[in-house]
Formats: sequence, structure tokens, C-alpha cells
Amino acid sequence: MSHQSLVKSLAVLSLSGLLLAACSDTEAPELTDENTEQTDVNDESNTDSSSEEPSTTLSQNMLDWVPMIEDTEYVYEGEGAEGASYTVYPQFTHSDTMQLVQSTSGTDMVKVYEYTENEVREVFLRGETYFRDDIVDTGLTTGQDTFDILLQSPIEKGHSWESPSGSVSEITGTNVAVETPTGNYEAIEVTRKLNDSTTVLYYAPEVGLVQTISDPDSDMTVTSTLSKIQEDTAEEIPLTVYELNEMATALIKADATMKLNTNDPARIQLTEILNGSTGDMTIPSLTENVEINYMYLGNDGIVHVDFSEEITEMQAGSGIESLLLQSIVNTIGGLYQADEVLLTVETEPYSSGHILLEEGQTMKVDQSVVE
Repeated sequence: MSHQSLVKSLAVLSLSGLLLAACSDTEAPELTDENTEQTDVNDESNTDSSSEEPSTTLSQNMLDWVPMIEDTEYVYEGEGAEGASYTVYPQFTHSDTMQLVQSTSGTDMVKVYEYTENEVREVFLRGETYFRDDIVDTGLTTGQDTFDILLQSPIEKGHSWESPSGSVSEITGTNVAVETPTGNYEAIEVTRKLNDSTTVLYYAPEVGLVQTISDPDSDMTVTSTLSKIQEDTAEEIPLTVYELNEMATALIKADATMKLNTNDPARIQLTEILNGSTGDMTIPSLTENVEINYMYLGNDGIVHVDFSEEITEMQAGSGIESLLLQSIVNTIGGLYQADEVLLTVETEPYSSGHILLEEGQTMKVDQSVVE
């Protein structure tokens, strides 16, 4: 072989080697990618054998599961019992509490939820409550010594806790599919047991409670399912107002409705009703310059209401002034379902040219002056 032919042969062999090496280099990453994908799949199946996502994907923020809503009414459709259908409206919110009213066709129940970093507690529960006071501010108590822990972190399947009330709760499912008229949710499932009763609750992120099932394994199962979310709405509180008759010799009744948004104190709209601004009263009990400074039901069962000093400027005879005061007492006492009202003026006993109340003296609701 000539020297020139030998050089050509060596060049061909070198080029072939380079091509083989290049093929080998491009094929290796493909094998590595396949192996990596398979490893990921195997890891996924080993760490999560169910359809639920790992608990690390679930929010640990209590406000995501029991959100503080405002000006929004939740409507629940029920089956199995009369009280299974109800509405929920947020009356007052603070930095760490939310006060709700739960209304059925027969009664209103007020609840207060307290939020901590890792818990939501139901610390106040009062039935037959048809008035609106900010319980956190007024300090009204119900005499209950215990409370329920509604939810507790970590939010993961298997986590359980015992409440001071004696109930035992456990997160029995995560990413559970729940269908409701308002939409389909991926919820956490909380099973709560107390004595012989079992309640299963489903909380969806950024919505809250979407379904409740009581005693699911019995013949008396009761279900409540979220059916409507009504935003930008007000709570409506019916009210019977008492006003003077045309002859100013007795009181007559009239119907009114207070429409209150979240964090609206009832005293402001009640003032507008009593001074005739809303048109619910023919003969107003207050003049337009009178204000209610505060109003609340005390733990003594007495309604405490304080007026601005203008209330004493009625410019009426003693008989009419007495009836006007009685109309106010009957209206406020009826709202609170209380028998007595402690009426003060700028925190002092009521005092005018005709009527003088002593320190701590209350006025009683009196139906005898009503036609």
C-alpha cells in the first residue's frame, strides 16, 4: 500500500470512530431520562398509594379552611330533619374572631369562632338570639364551660384532637370530592364523635364548610349541603316598633326590618327607625338629632342603652313624654326579648323636667299601654 493510500485509510477509520462516539453520546442521555422518569413514577407510587395528594400540598392556614367572610350569606339545603336547612351570616369580624348567626325556619343561633395559629375554636354558642350585639365587645356569656375545636393543624390525614367539650375529631380524608349546587370541591373530611353521635364535616379551601353529614351510618342520617353563596347582601332582622297612636293616648305596633351588613351595629339603624328616617313610624319616638351611644344585653338580662343628651329635649307634656319613653323601652326590650331596659343619658340616669330616674333604675316593658 502506498503512503497516500495509507493516510486515506487512517482518515476514514478516524472519522468512523468519531461518528460512533457521537452516536453513543447522544443515546446515553435518552436512557438516563427514561430511567429518571421511571424513578419519579416509582417514588410517587411508593409515597402515595391513594388518590390523595401529599399532605404538604395542603394549606396549613386556618383562614383558608374557615375563612372570615363579610357581607356574604351561605345557604345550606338540608335533608333528614327540619333544622338541616339553614343560613349563615357573618355579623362581626375582628383580627382573631368571627361572629356568625345560623338561622333555621324556627330559631337563630349565634356563634363566635376564635382563631389561633393552629386552631379554630367555637368559643360562644347561644340559641334563640334575635338581636345583634358584638359579643366580643359586650362580654355576654352563655355559661358554657367548654368549647369545640373545629379544626386543628397539621392539616393531614390521620391527625386527631380532643376538644374540651369531650368531642374527638380526626381528619379522615384530604382532597375528597364533594359535589354541591355551588360547585364541586376538593375538601378535607373531618369526622367528629361525641358520645354515640358522629358528624362528618367537609371544608373546602377559601370557601369553608360545604357539607355536613350527621350519623352517616344510621337510619336517621341528616345532611346539610351548601346550595348558595350570596355575596354583597345584608342580614335582615325583623323588628316590632311601638309608636304613639293618633290621639297620643296609647301605643300601637308597626313592623320594621333592620338591614345590617357585617360589622354594622344595630343601634345606628335602630336610631334611624325610631326618628322616622326610614318611614317605618308615623309618629317617631326620637327627634333626628338624638343618637344611641351604646346598646347591649348584659349578663344581668337587662338591656343597657345610652342616649345622647338631646333625648331630654322632647318638648312634650309629662304624659306624652312618658309614652314616648315607653315606646322606646317596648321596642328595644322586644328586640332583645328582655323585660327590663336601663336607659341612661350620657351614662347618667335619665332626667328631664318631667321624669327623673334614679341610679340603676330600670324601665319595664309594658304591654298594658298598647292598643
